[in-house]
Amino acid sequence: MKRKTTVLLALLIALTVLLQGCYFPFDLPEPTEPTNAHRKLSWRDFTHNVSKTPSADYERMAEPLLDPISFTKMEYVRPDTDALCKGFGEVQSMVENGSEAEAVLDAFYPVYDDYTGFSTMSALAYIRYTLDLNDPFYDEENRWCEEQAPVVEQALEKCYIAMADSPIRAELEELEFGEDFFSYYDENEVYSNDRVVELMQQESELQTQYMSMQSDMTVAWKGRECLVEDLLSDDTLAYPDMLQVYRLYYEKYNPQASEIFIKLIGIRRQIAEELDYSSYADFAYSFYYDRDYTPDQVSRYTADIAKELSPYYYETVYNSYNKPMDAAAVMSMLQQTARSFGGEFAAAYDFMETYDLFDITDSTSKMPGSYMTYLSSYESPFMYVSPTGDIADFLTASHEFGHFVDGYVNCNGTSSIDCNEIFSQGLEYLSLSRADLNGADRSALTASKVSDAILTFLTQACYAEFEQRVYALSEQELSAEKLNEIFLECYEEFGMGMTGLEDVLAPGWIDIQHFFIAPFYVISYCISNDAALQIYQAELTKGTGLETYRTLMGLSSGNTVLALLEEAGLSSPFEKGRMAELADFFDQQLYG
Repeated sequence: MKRKTTVLLALLIALTVLLQGCYFPFDLPEPTEPTNAHRKLSWRDFTHNVSKTPSADYERMAEPLLDPISFTKMEYVRPDTDALCKGFGEVQSMVENGSEAEAVLDAFYPVYDDYTGFSTMSALAYIRYTLDLNDPFYDEENRWCEEQAPVVEQALEKCYIAMADSPIRAELEELEFGEDFFSYYDENEVYSNDRVVELMQQESELQTQYMSMQSDMTVAWKGRECLVEDLLSDDTLAYPDMLQVYRLYYEKYNPQASEIFIKLIGIRRQIAEELDYSSYADFAYSFYYDRDYTPDQVSRYTADIAKELSPYYYETVYNSYNKPMDAAAVMSMLQQTARSFGGEFAAAYDFMETYDLFDITDSTSKMPGSYMTYLSSYESPFMYVSPTGDIADFLTASHEFGHFVDGYVNCNGTSSIDCNEIFSQGLEYLSLSRADLNGADRSALTASKVSDAILTFLTQACYAEFEQRVYALSEQELSAEKLNEIFLECYEEFGMGMTGLEDVLAPGWIDIQHFFIAPFYVISYCISNDAALQIYQAELTKGTGLETYRTLMGLSSGNTVLALLEEAGLSSPFEKGRMAELADFFDQQLYG
């Protein structure tokens, strides 16, 4: 649901998904993606003139399989996954039958191009599905692609395992995949496990059920069935009535969402057990997010956030800046900001605009939130924003454009979610100083963003703690009532409890899409927020924020977050006393 632009709804700010809604539905880091020759290069290996802004003047790291075209002209065709899996099987047989490395690669390349095509069609189906949740064709195609993905990944993984076990392993790495590429497959066989693939397909079906539930949610209001979004966007709705709408909404949808979520937890536990992980969190951290930190470190980190930042909640929750701004004005300001940065930022915007690789239209049938995904065959990022009609949309667009720039520059080579989020959140801070804003708007929006940074720490750490606790429950303990109880406990521990609103806050976890679609993702917002704030601090103290941002972007491809920060000379979020230092910084920003 979109935020109602009134101070009253600020009390319910953490119930929305729009503040931090982006994720990568088709580009979670997959260990099965080969490291092609161009992936070994940094974008800094290519010269570019910052005075040249059109994308035609910017040399990218990878050549697309298909010439870039307007998004509106991209044709969706359901991929032939049977032929794709057969192709990988034939390459696997060649390896097992002793074929030479060059012959294997000659056979592998066209099949992998088809695999890239499958990824592209999947992304295209997802984008068009989210643009209109009521479109039955893309509802079905998105569902089908998600169900097919584990089967396709299984065929690719079996092919890689055969390569890893073959005498030509070293030669394959030298010719194509890169040093130690196959070491992962010495110990990890995820998609090769038939039971895991079956469970992942069940997981995908439940995720689709959740997404479908979010389409056109209604409640009975004054004798007729009304869209929840329409009721909450009515500026004449009195505060008690608004709370009653929320109560009716949660009364109707909390049981449905709880049933889906409990089933997801059960399936995900089975996946972890099948693969010999001690917990699903350990599996997700390692396999999906390629993290170089652990759930135990996160538990200590979130405790520090609760201790140091919870006193700021009521100061910051009322500090959001609201001012009407339509989508055209948002994109005009984003264009001006990108051109002021110059170089790769201006080139990325020109590319996005030239090929219509964004959507910021307002529609009740669109999926709430925002994201960036990647159309691999075209080497084209795509930016999606569901706007609120408020100046805050500029920061949301800057956030997603940060992802877009990283995808454009590194050709989707930044595999770490935590690194991805540095560029989205970091660009929000840098945009504040470059956007064509008057003094009053810049000052108010900056204060709002600093407050939002604190809220990001508090809400996302709260969500991360909620996930840790609910996944630790026994099967017998899992119920809608228990989930609501734990969510309320977490809210209160992070200083966000509100006397008299417990029945509205407790079921609010159902609005956090990440719990259903991208489990254990949310802590990435905190880790990357710390790094983004270091970019902002460099800008404030030395005027070097943009240089720091570019340094990080030049090092991010294939890197993990803590290694990236160390290589760039920045602090780890887990350093002792780091959260206390940030509290001091927030003090200075809020109180002078």
